[in-house]
Amino acid sequence: MNIGNVLKAGRMAVEQPLARASTLPPDFYRSPEIFDLEVQKVFRRNWHSVGHMAEIPNAGDFFRFDLAGEPLLIVRGKDGVVRALSAVCRHRWMLLAEGSGNSGTISCPYHKWTYALDGSLMAAPLMQEAEELDRKACSLPNFACEVWQGVIFVNLDGNARPLAESLKPLAKEFAPWTMDEMEIVGRVEFDQGFNWKVLVDNFMEAYHHFAVHPETFELNYPGENTAVDEAIGPFAALRIPHRDNARSDPLFQPLAGIPEQAKRSFSVFNVFPAHIFAVLADTLVYYRLEIKAVDEFKLTIYLLAHPKSLDVPDVEVLKDFLREATTAVHLEDIVVCEGVQRGLASGTGGPARLSHLEAAIHQHHLWLLGQLAAE
Repeated sequence: MNIGNVLKAGRMAVEQPLARASTLPPDFYRSPEIFDLEVQKVFRRNWHSVGHMAEIPNAGDFFRFDLAGEPLLIVRGKDGVVRALSAVCRHRWMLLAEGSGNSGTISCPYHKWTYALDGSLMAAPLMQEAEELDRKACSLPNFACEVWQGVIFVNLDGNARPLAESLKPLAKEFAPWTMDEMEIVGRVEFDQGFNWKVLVDNFMEAYHHFAVHPETFELNYPGENTAVDEAIGPFAALRIPHRDNARSDPLFQPLAGIPEQAKRSFSVFNVFPAHIFAVLADTLVYYRLEIKAVDEFKLTIYLLAHPKSLDVPDVEVLKDFLREATTAVHLEDIVVCEGVQRGLASGTGGPARLSHLEAAIHQHHLWLLGQLAAE
């Protein structure tokens, strides 16, 4: 494959006004070479969301996450600081942990090299005959880590622009929700067998509501009424009003100060490349992607709400309902996402024309091409 020709074809399809634009060509969704380029130029250079602060509320809490092939250990230190440490022992490359848990130190299961929660080496048993062992150099690497709206982001190369600086317009919009105080009220996990962009494309348009979600979203949130904000930063925003601009019927109690329009609609966002989430009057739904291969990723859907919003009767029943409804909707989406991935394998496919309802996809693809072409 000639990567230059593929990128040129992408520019010809995407770099047009929306009314004349198409999607990225199928090779961008199915080519291992393009995926490798994304790993190097997109996922290793930009901020990627890896989880939520509510997962590690106490000192010593940790969880594992693999980002662009880099095994990470996300840990809250004794000083309260959240860090993204390498999860690879500095001795002979054993992974230091799997899953999640709590510990006062980080101990390698292979030879018991032990690290503090800030990554510094504390003990290296039976290494007294190793001459000039530099213990400081044997500390676990720390990667750039930033918490935004309660979500933990990591940048592997450390050269990305500060995340909060580029997302000031969104932070201002979200202020009434006090998202950094939200707690996890449910979580759903899926192992997905399609390209990560297939999910992002699907998430960022409601054009499919009438066909895929006729008894769920379309009844109250018709896709034809949706609109996408003009691009003003490295993110896209899709606005989905309730039918007839009526008030939604929330499960929980919206906080005081939530704007009236937010009670008559909900919005979905993509902070590029793949931090996708939906903001409702009473809840936040966050999709975390742990991307493994060109056609494989693990999806964790976080359902979050503010503790004050949960002061309602039968709250546990409502939490269960939210988990079940979220699962049902995503199962509907899986059918079409898997169908798209199979269709992408066809030799007859090419760039697909875009509806005016798919402007958020166009914004994302323009940004992605810019990243892939960057030196």
